[in-house]
Amino acid sequence: MEIQSAEAHWIQRAYEEAKENIQRKHQHGTGICSVFILDTSESKAGEGVRQLKTAFLDILNEYESLHLDDNIAVIGCGKEVKFLHYFSNNYSSIKKCLDNIHCEGPTPLEAGIILSYSCLQLGGGHTAVIHPLYIRARVVVISDGNPTGLDMSSSMETSETTTDTETFRRLRRLVEREGKINPFTFIPVGNAPNYGLLGELAVATRGGRMIGWTDARQYARLSLYFNVASNLLERFPNEAITESVVRREYLDYDIGREETVNQVCEILNEREVYRDEVDFAEHNYKERYSDMPCVGTRVRRGCHWNYENQDNLGVGTVIGHSERIGWLHVEWDNGSRILHQFGHDGIKEKYDIRVCDEPRHIPENQQIANGCLVRKGPDWRWGNQNGSEDSIGTVYRIIPTGEVYVRWPNGNKSNYRFGYKDSYDLIMCDPRDPEVAASYRLQLKIHKQSAKGGFP
Repeated sequence: MEIQSAEAHWIQRAYEEAKENIQRKHQHGTGICSVFILDTSESKAGEGVRQLKTAFLDILNEYESLHLDDNIAVIGCGKEVKFLHYFSNNYSSIKKCLDNIHCEGPTPLEAGIILSYSCLQLGGGHTAVIHPLYIRARVVVISDGNPTGLDMSSSMETSETTTDTETFRRLRRLVEREGKINPFTFIPVGNAPNYGLLGELAVATRGGRMIGWTDARQYARLSLYFNVASNLLERFPNEAITESVVRREYLDYDIGREETVNQVCEILNEREVYRDEVDFAEHNYKERYSDMPCVGTRVRRGCHWNYENQDNLGVGTVIGHSERIGWLHVEWDNGSRILHQFGHDGIKEKYDIRVCDEPRHIPENQQIANGCLVRKGPDWRWGNQNGSEDSIGTVYRIIPTGEVYVRWPNGNKSNYRFGYKDSYDLIMCDPRDPEVAASYRLQLKIHKQSAKGGFP
């Protein structure tokens, strides 16, 4: 199988697995999502697989002992590359997948990572929000660090993979690209793991880590560290949070003093990785299709909904059209971002969501959020970009530095200051105000095409 054909094969598999992941309806939690890629190649037989299982079980046991609500998915990567378990917080069930591990064949790690797209960007997982941190689905690779080719042409492993091979270069490019949004953690196992190669991959990803297999339970504690870091960021929003501040505030924290301080400081130093804006690339906020709901449109689950309770039975906001025809990006009011089908995708017609008339109320403890209504404010200097004096627009994108993107009823879209250098181009509108509600509904009626789908 040629490299390009092999890549296309695994991308198609990822789409199929994303649907399967959602349809299985496994018990889910609301915490961080992590997909584990377990190297089940022949070189792990014996001591390697023992270390792999020990590390993975230590992590699952730690989740249980800490009563966490994180979701875990598992991919086996050896003679076969396949899901061993879809996302779930049922850790007892996840442990059983280790019973079916057989160490055979090569290590097509690139195939395993492409398959993980189903968990990272195709709706299988979600972004956990521990305000002001946005923790995207993560990847954990447990391997000896000797990957083989994507085409799986070899039935067994040969020698150590070096960093000057095409296999490594392809893998590094993949990890670097995906790691801009979804952080990777590497856990070396085996008699002679390739620390150099795994270390190179770890530094290629934002927020990347490498953890020894005997310390693997540290990974499960990440949720606790994120909670500590977010608490500090909320309490000291305009101050530099130094190591001494962390020590002073959490000296008696009950999950290990020194470990907590080090891990929390690392998260605080990497806080840019966990900004809301990092979640999507620029092109994901675009409007592409005239028959799709425009950005800013409010939606609820539709007649073909098959995503369990990922919307919390609530309302969401369309924030962009996918490059894949018939699919769009929705941010639900609970903070999760999911890719949904709306219309025909070239294979079949399906409606995961429906348009609704439910503007978002101002969230508690937040100045503004996607789906909120706005009008021009005291520092407005953009002429009639909004269409008219009393036009009400909808927020569909927020930059943490004090900038928001708005779509106006006339179809214009742009970014505006909302706190940047103490300037406010916009003011919030309370949808409970009868005047605002009446004006908003009138504009929806006038611009019916925009509200239902399509550009004005």
